[in-house]
Amino acid sequence: MRNILTIALHTVKLEIRDRVWIALLAFALGYVGLMLFLSQLVLRELPMVNAFALLGVYFFNVIIAIFLGTTLFYRDVERKTVYFVLAKPVSRREFLLGKFFGLCAAVFLTSAVLAGAYLIVIAAAGGGFGALGLLAILMQFLEMSLFIAFAIFVSTFSSSLLSVMYTSAVFFLGYLVSSLVSDARRAGITGIRYILVNVLYYAFPNLAKFNIRDIGVHYVADPWLSFGLAFAYAAAYIILLLFAAIWIFEKKEI
Repeated sequence: MRNILTIALHTVKLEIRDRVWIALLAFALGYVGLMLFLSQLVLRELPMVNAFALLGVYFFNVIIAIFLGTTLFYRDVERKTVYFVLAKPVSRREFLLGKFFGLCAAVFLTSAVLAGAYLIVIAAAGGGFGALGLLAILMQFLEMSLFIAFAIFVSTFSSSLLSVMYTSAVFFLGYLVSSLVSDARRAGITGIRYILVNVLYYAFPNLAKFNIRDIGVHYVADPWLSFGLAFAYAAAYIILLLFAAIWIFEKKEI
């Protein structure tokens, strides 16, 4: 456990010094700041300000999570960091888990900074304390953690470019699978094609489970049950992905 924590802390320090991470965070803060400006000129209704602000936070979180998750492993190989670490009494399992928790911590730090900017925008727009909006950002963090786990998984057997492509594909498919089965039933699809639709539905993560931005915008329901279910769903997927990543990495020659 100590090795995992040490690697996680080192990973966080490494990522927050990365120029790309700093640039993306600066762009994200600039976007949220733009919402503060536009709220006085164009987006005069609070739901619109809230929607655009949450969408910006989500967009930049996705970019940062995919970038960090798909490039870190190869940067460690190029810099020979992985050889240096594994030469010590550190197992490959501890190395991967440390990287995962470190990347999650870096994304959480990003989410916390953007959440602070979001609260300032909502308060300035007359919305008071955006508690449900904060919960929506927390749900986004769960989704980003799943992205990081998947990115680490594919990084153990593919190149950096392919890892980006695979993770991006999962992002788009993850929002399509939520309606696949119902659409197939309405279309009258049966037989092998319907079985294939069900395979896709259960194979890819259903990212719609993490999307409560509408609730955060319109304040129409208590989302705590949705959060609990999404947390359990994300935890199950992350454990499976990390288990598979560790199994592949332990058999991989580096």
